[in-house]
Amino acid sequence: MMDSVDTLLVSFMFITILTLGIAGVLAELAEVVRNVGSERREGLLVGWTLLLLFAYFILFWHTADIALLEKLDFWLFLFVEAGAVLLLFATHIMLGALAASPESDSEAAVRQGRFFVIFGLLQVWSIAAGFVWGVGFTPGSALDLIVLVVCVALATSKNRSLHVAGLVVVWLAYIASTIIDARA
Repeated sequence: MMDSVDTLLVSFMFITILTLGIAGVLAELAEVVRNVGSERREGLLVGWTLLLLFAYFILFWHTADIALLEKLDFWLFLFVEAGAVLLLFATHIMLGALAASPESDSEAAVRQGRFFVIFGLLQVWSIAAGFVWGVGFTPGSALDLIVLVVCVALATSKNRSLHVAGLVVVWLAYIASTIIDARA
């Protein structure tokens, strides 16, 4: 186990990064609620933004896993923080799309393509984190792998039906993963 000072410092930075993202998501969702009738919002973007909020809560819940690390070095510190940073970057891309005025399909596809690449990298981080924490490849990791495949498909597609189906699959994977983790 790491000493308590190391655990506290790493956890505090992790939580700080998560808090920045949660605040951004909540502020943007408050704008959506405030302007319900006056502005048209893209439902897909709102759905992904709500999923990001759920992802933040899941990642926040895993803050205690940091204490499971035996020894901390600089590279492990960077790895731990990378998960929160990837989620924050994905969030800012999505929030930029949600707040933007309607744009052309090609501009939206480019912006969302970057989102799915970064969100996919978050799934890779999550799978790797299982090995870092010492639990290996779990059923939750398998669900992360499914989300990664969906992200790759969505990053390269402009098909709205595929994007709707992808959002549903990712939501189901996140809910299933949460249920599996709660029972473990």
